[in-house]
Amino acid sequence: MIWRLFSTCLLAALFCSLLSAGDRPWTLDAIMSLKTVSDPRISPDGSQVTYVVRSEGSPRHSYLSEVRVVESGGASKERSLSQPHDSDRSPRWSPKEPGRLAFLSARSGKQQVYVTFLSGGSVQPFTDSPTGVSSFRWSPDGKSIAYISVDPIGPKEAARIEAGDDPIVRGENHKYNRIYVVPAGGGTGRLITKQDHHVVSFDWSPDGSRIAYAAQPTPEGRWAFHADIHEVNLKTGEVTDLVAQEGRDASPSYSPDGKQIAFHTQGGTLNYFAERDVALVPSGGGDVRYLRKLYEGDVFRGGDNFWWSRDGSRILFGVGQGTRNHLVEVNLKTERGAALPVYPSSPSSFTMSRDGTHVAFINAGNASPSEVEVCDLTGRESAQTSERATCRQVSNGNPQASDYPSLRTETVSWKSKDGSRVEGVLRYPIGYKTGTRVPLLVELHGGPTGVASEGYPIPRTYPTQLLAQEGFAILAPNFRGSSNYGGEWRLKNAQLQGFGDFDDVMTGVDYLIEKGIADPNRMGVMGWSYGGYLTSWVIGHTDRFKAASVGAPATDWITYYGEFNGALEVLWTYFGGNPWEQAENYIRHSSRNGLAANAKTPSLLLHGANDFDHNHEIWQILSDRGVPVELVTYPREGHGIGEPMHQRDMMKRNLEWFKKWVLQTKPSH
Repeated sequence: MIWRLFSTCLLAALFCSLLSAGDRPWTLDAIMSLKTVSDPRISPDGSQVTYVVRSEGSPRHSYLSEVRVVESGGASKERSLSQPHDSDRSPRWSPKEPGRLAFLSARSGKQQVYVTFLSGGSVQPFTDSPTGVSSFRWSPDGKSIAYISVDPIGPKEAARIEAGDDPIVRGENHKYNRIYVVPAGGGTGRLITKQDHHVVSFDWSPDGSRIAYAAQPTPEGRWAFHADIHEVNLKTGEVTDLVAQEGRDASPSYSPDGKQIAFHTQGGTLNYFAERDVALVPSGGGDVRYLRKLYEGDVFRGGDNFWWSRDGSRILFGVGQGTRNHLVEVNLKTERGAALPVYPSSPSSFTMSRDGTHVAFINAGNASPSEVEVCDLTGRESAQTSERATCRQVSNGNPQASDYPSLRTETVSWKSKDGSRVEGVLRYPIGYKTGTRVPLLVELHGGPTGVASEGYPIPRTYPTQLLAQEGFAILAPNFRGSSNYGGEWRLKNAQLQGFGDFDDVMTGVDYLIEKGIADPNRMGVMGWSYGGYLTSWVIGHTDRFKAASVGAPATDWITYYGEFNGALEVLWTYFGGNPWEQAENYIRHSSRNGLAANAKTPSLLLHGANDFDHNHEIWQILSDRGVPVELVTYPREGHGIGEPMHQRDMMKRNLEWFKKWVLQTKPSH
């Protein structure tokens, strides 16, 4: 008996030892163990980097966020600044006191600014806003912090609410975001923006005398495309309107001499799909200078985080281009732009040292999870030199990832029906052998202005690694409407939802079949939000897929319009106007009719209980048609599913659904 037990243990140990790096099989626990690393902030002198690491905490409710710091040269080990909490985020260095750091946390209730020193000592609250703090910035001299906080409820209103006298009248009694300033020693914040408009972003002038800020007329999402740039004199309280035009103008950033302000802009249009831009406006007011012709890349998802050279002649920001992102630098004197050989996981996930010699960013590789990387740019006067930067990874949030196989990933392209060139990201099955046909899953992103990018997946909806382990290839197409390809590509989606993008998807599928990769008899399709809509459209117009997973979709655009609480200009762009003027367009592009007439595909329907979507309608249609269907509702969840236990359940259901209907595998219990 003892020998049998010893032999069993010995064999188990031997088996584990034979599993070399990258050989361990993926499990749901292994996927959930992957941490995300975000918000890198390099210290002003470039010597240290702080960032946030997010990991699974209580399996049911939340994730833990941990603010960490490491030397930018990678000589020291990462260390945590405080006990992890589910709300810690946005670490920011003091511009004048080395080693002093502020961050946001709701560890004591309302989200406030907390400060700490790297040299030691406890974390101390810095603000005491009755409604909490949503964002903040140090003053240039480090003696104050400005922050955004929403209006509190007054005593009379509180008494009425307590008594049950609490009707909500749309358009009345708005609670605005406002800017406050509190001295470094703490205390009560001084109200800066007294006008009734809703602040969304801001920046200090270098001399600390002014604040430039972006604000929309009310807090309602309806007015999100009506944000303008203003400037307030902190001594007099006088407000100057700097940019007042159609569209959203936001994320102001002063030049070092305080004379110019960079900002992200829709360029004076309300068209949702149109080209976005980076622009400049003089402090105090003047003509807007657009930089669109001076750089290559798309700033629909970037162009809102800036670094200025000390003399103000150069400005650097992030852009998207195809399935990758990179940084660009524009020389404002020579009017030339050039790309920097830095490829962040998102176009705004970077910061520069004050002198521009070091950049910290979240890298984007296919072989390992994204980590903080620091590049030494010393000797490079600008991005417009050919010399490559010296870069070093300084964080190690996922050392366990090397135990598991990474996925072979590449960007592929094909021609759509109308001749348009379409790109997508293809992830191969683990252990794929060239020339072998394999089952294919098509993953459709949201938006439609989302984008499929290369990079190591840390999934929370579709268990990418487990699907690849089961033998699936996964194609994520950047159909028309996607970001990173410019306004012209997005505009091709206007009034063509379900038609042009459907063709882009299906020609991509045909391309992989023609290449001998995809098995045409074993295919599935899945998507969330707009991707859920497009998935529902697909299964209403073809029976080529054996299974579908539909997440949080819209199937009836007229109903959606009536309930939509965002910028209506989005839907006006989609359909050429409102439903009362363009009813035929709204009906033509709704997927309900195709589902009711043609749907045969077994479908898994997923959504949050607090979301507004149409999965109940799809369930009823498919049930009436006798199509296998399963509807899953996640309590407490909105448009995205955020609780770890719900994410686990969702990934498991997606895996089992596609195994059952595409691979014809019996579900595991």
